[in-house]
Amino acid sequence: MGTPRGPRGGYTTGLARRNQILEAALLRFGQDGYRKTSLARIARDADITDAGLLHHFRDKQQLLLAVVQYWHERLDEQWVRVPDSVRDAFRCHLEDTAEALNMPGILELAVVIGAEATAPDHPAHEFFSHWQEKGVRELADRLRAGAESGELKAGLDHENIARECAALDAGLRLQWLAGERSFDLIAVMRSHLDRLMSTIAADGKGL
Repeated sequence: MGTPRGPRGGYTTGLARRNQILEAALLRFGQDGYRKTSLARIARDADITDAGLLHHFRDKQQLLLAVVQYWHERLDEQWVRVPDSVRDAFRCHLEDTAEALNMPGILELAVVIGAEATAPDHPAHEFFSHWQEKGVRELADRLRAGAESGELKAGLDHENIARECAALDAGLRLQWLAGERSFDLIAVMRSHLDRLMSTIAADGKGL
């Protein structure tokens, strides 16, 4: 079968090449960090020329923002596959965070760029604001569904609990990075979610 030609084939090929670059950048930023990684290194990892990479991303900052967005989209896909159970959702969140720790530069990227993006004139401001609110809303919806199914107690303030979780999650990641990774991030997160679950669960049990 021949290679697709014309506008559609070109779009498909371009999208595949763009994702190839993003995958290479995600791995390289995760392994070596943003500051130590050059565009030339990512181009080699993606098996394309420097000019080929610049055709898709005009500079390193644009590539960085695209990588962060690409990673968050992958997290969204993982979240959709999580069972309806709130307890299972908390467990999956811990597993996803532990997986992210295996790529040391990625968590730093998310925290640093997320903090910078709070400025209204930052190029990623709209994306991060939307993604943060989306995460709170989806967790609140899951908590609400858990109450309706009988997994959680009735009368809970679902949005406040979701915001508490988001704030504590972000704060712990920042402390972990600022403290030079001196404590077990996953253990602290697990301790919080275990206490929270035992407080809101209808059966009174933690994780």
